[in-house]
Amino acid sequence: MLKNMVGNLSAHLEDYHEFFQNETADGHELSRAYIMGLLKTEAGKRNLERINEEIDVSGGDGYQRIQQFITDSPWSAGNLIGAIAQDTSSLYANQPNYRGRDVGYIIDESAHLKKGKYSVGVARQYAGVIGKVENCQVGVYASLVWESQSTLINERLFLPTSWTADLKRCDQAGIPEEARQFKTKIELALEMIQSDLAAGVDIGWVGGDGLYGHGLELGVSLDNIGLNFLLDVHCDQMIYPLKPILSVPESAGRGRKPTKLQADRDPTQVRWYADHLYPFQWRTMAVRNGAKGPITLSVHTAPVWVWDGKSERVTERVLVISRNHADNKIKYSLSNVDYRSTPIERLAYMQAQRYWVERAFQEAKSELGMSDYQVRKWNAWHHHMALVMLSLSFIVKERLLHKTDYPLVSCRDLRLLIIALLLNDPDAVEKRIQQMRVRHEQRRKDIERYYKLTATG
Repeated sequence: MLKNMVGNLSAHLEDYHEFFQNETADGHELSRAYIMGLLKTEAGKRNLERINEEIDVSGGDGYQRIQQFITDSPWSAGNLIGAIAQDTSSLYANQPNYRGRDVGYIIDESAHLKKGKYSVGVARQYAGVIGKVENCQVGVYASLVWESQSTLINERLFLPTSWTADLKRCDQAGIPEEARQFKTKIELALEMIQSDLAAGVDIGWVGGDGLYGHGLELGVSLDNIGLNFLLDVHCDQMIYPLKPILSVPESAGRGRKPTKLQADRDPTQVRWYADHLYPFQWRTMAVRNGAKGPITLSVHTAPVWVWDGKSERVTERVLVISRNHADNKIKYSLSNVDYRSTPIERLAYMQAQRYWVERAFQEAKSELGMSDYQVRKWNAWHHHMALVMLSLSFIVKERLLHKTDYPLVSCRDLRLLIIALLLNDPDAVEKRIQQMRVRHEQRRKDIERYYKLTATG
């Protein structure tokens, strides 16, 4: 029952008690207090001062204890996040109708806008949240997605060269020696994939946006690991619709003898390829249910070849192009699955699953304070992210627990109900549950109405 949620949360946090213990202290109480503060504090205000106002910490100055716990306490964020990843994988695997091949491991980055220049990793860099270059920190995250469930299970903080080249700055931010070497976002993504594979996380396929799919680097690495992937690419990605033959041109006479391989045909951009498709080359299908009915796409798939201009052979990929009927937006992706044995419906499903990652980011930021922190040091950033992930993993567990009775329950629904339960006011709890039921019933009616309109249209 929903009214048992506070007890469920306490049990969930107790499962991770050991990760906050060390030889001299037990930080489990502070971890619970911090998470309660994230849940109870107003969106956009979840700094340490506001969190401290919402919690009850015994044993002295609450603010100082929370500050020390987040910034200086030696508990390992990495160990906690690793356990969350394994437990989330097991949670999915225990659900009815589970198939490991349907689990997506989606890589995406998220920017956290910040002022000043002292917060670890902060720099003027592209912030996707506002679509322009701004002063921010950027994290690379992994989300484990199954059906409509998605939660964050790993992270890396991207350090620009302005940080890795400045040893004094790294010292002041407490960046460990082993983390001071510059790594691209693709390298950070591969670190997470390899770490979670080694931990036993079930990965059916890897997904990511155009940053991770454009070019061949990540795809080739995943080929070598033996993982299937479907990665978005930019509209100017070059492909060969027909397999090219590579050869070294014969010498034309005088001059230097050619030594580099050349293709016997020119590549084309994926957007040009899409513009020249005939109507019969598209398939229309619904990929998931939206708030206003089914999300319907026109989808085209085809085998294509890619070449980096250096390798001795070309690589076959599956091109996936979709056009959303609602906004006419086109997405392009490349995959290494077997084109002949993979149904187009599965490729469309894989491409559409990135929606749930964006939803996980939205909920983590708006309901759990993912970007609201005000910390400067390396450990503090990772500690905060680990506790946000621990909170989000509980939300996913509750969604699965109540999916039959409340299939439309949101992170906000659950957060507001937890706050009401903590007030020990039965009337407030009943009011929240009733409000949720009314809201869900209206959404269900909207969905059914749009389905009927689609069916008769």
